[in-house]
Amino acid sequence: MNRFFAFAGLFLFFAMSYAAEANTTAVPGKFSDQIESISLQYGLNPRFVQAVIWRESRFNEYARGSHGEIGLMQLKMSTVRDWAKAHKRCIPATSSIYDAEVNLHIGIWRLDQAMKNWEGYPDQVSLALFEYNAGRTAILRRLAHCGGDVSLLINSYRSGNYASEILEKYKEYSRQDETELEIAQF
Repeated sequence: MNRFFAFAGLFLFFAMSYAAEANTTAVPGKFSDQIESISLQYGLNPRFVQAVIWRESRFNEYARGSHGEIGLMQLKMSTVRDWAKAHKRCIPATSSIYDAEVNLHIGIWRLDQAMKNWEGYPDQVSLALFEYNAGRTAILRRLAHCGGDVSLLINSYRSGNYASEILEKYKEYSRQDETELEIAQF
């Protein structure tokens, strides 16, 4: 009986992971109101946040990354601890991090922190995305290896396409908004 449950759990894990990877055209659908509300609380463009979520989890709230990242915004436990400390709250249980509302609050807060960390730099958005993906310490370490040259850092990361994929999806979502506005005005 235990083997059955172990196999069923393993099958479910892989099926959910495969579904997240296979769904490359995912759209925000059921999360758009939450994304809109929380993004605006932090002064971030909701379409930008949707593009990050698309890249991170393809809008699969049950996604689990290869390094243990959790949910829509693929949160690491270190990010969750940082958020809890900054907001003087208890660290949420792992199961509650899968909750879309909790995951979005923490992830959007983290993205906002990354944007603020690179404020004033010409490539602020790319740098913030790299930080969101790899972590601040890794980016600062890599920047030191580039002799403090931000353009070298950006060029070394651009080969991975992380930021460019997000920025392309952001443009796509923004074009959809424009089309919907045109239709509404017609």
